[in-house]
Amino acid sequence: MKTVFVLIASLISFSAGASDKCLKYQDSPRYIKAIQSVAAYTNYQMKELCNLPTVWDIEAQPDRVFTRDGEKIPHVRVQLHREFDSCLYMVRDSDQEITSARCYSGT
Repeated sequence: MKTVFVLIASLISFSAGASDKCLKYQDSPRYIKAIQSVAAYTNYQMKELCNLPTVWDIEAQPDRVFTRDGEKIPHVRVQLHREFDSCLYMVRDSDQEITSARCYSGT
């Protein structure tokens, strides 16, 4: 019985700690701002998006877009990974504008 209680307590604490998928970016203002832009674009509050049970992971990483003239425009690539698909958002650093958004599925 004691083992079952310890197992249940461990699962509950693991679930509670793993629910905010944005915590890993708390020391990166650039990524947090980009995720906030995606949250607004998708009609969620930041906290709500970071804790959505349907979103398995949120990934943010530096990226860039090149113009036809070869100008490099810094962006942050934000991906929302869900069970059956993922959505990719390109967020321009200068004004936090979503310059492209698409969802795709591996099936």
